[in-house]
Amino acid sequence: MTISNGYATLAEVKNWIAITSTSTTDDQVIEDMVEGASRQIDKLTGGRTFYARTETHYYSVPRTGQTLWIDDDDLLTITSLKNGDESVISSDDYHLIPKNKNPKYAIKLTTAVSWVSQSEDYEVEAAGTWGYVSSAPDDIKQATIDIVVNAYHRRFGQGQSGQTVIAGGGILITPEDVPSSAMSIIKTYRRLV
Repeated sequence: MTISNGYATLAEVKNWIAITSTSTTDDQVIEDMVEGASRQIDKLTGGRTFYARTETHYYSVPRTGQTLWIDDDDLLTITSLKNGDESVISSDDYHLIPKNKNPKYAIKLTTAVSWVSQSEDYEVEAAGTWGYVSSAPDDIKQATIDIVVNAYHRRFGQGQSGQTVIAGGGILITPEDVPSSAMSIIKTYRRLV
């Protein structure tokens, strides 16, 4: 298996764990952990993704004003925008907000065009690139590595964060799944919607 949309690579994790042998015995396990940690970060940030996805999203035509607020996902670019009457809106007739920073959170029409709807069935169709950024920032990569290293060591009964407690009957209680170092990074990226 190869890692799909993971926020760290197999080599980065193996380097961090200090696996110096050429053995590939744990490669599949580590790759699965990177995938799992990356999707866990997506969930913990409220559905935010740190890779670019090409998708089409549909929105109700705004009832008033020239601005369509994007509150379901992070927008990077628009490749095609259709109004509620299915007409294509030229890129000259709208701009993305904010102008000089990603992700975008709104599409504002110029005064030359208005949002239109012919019936309740018609929606604005926004095709483009979605995600917080096109590739994971260094701190998200580090949070992923922290989670994977924690899980990898737990696999062998070692606690990497918090305290390991032996409860009654000799049951081993392991530390939290997400180390505090990773959680402090993840919290800064949580969607506020």
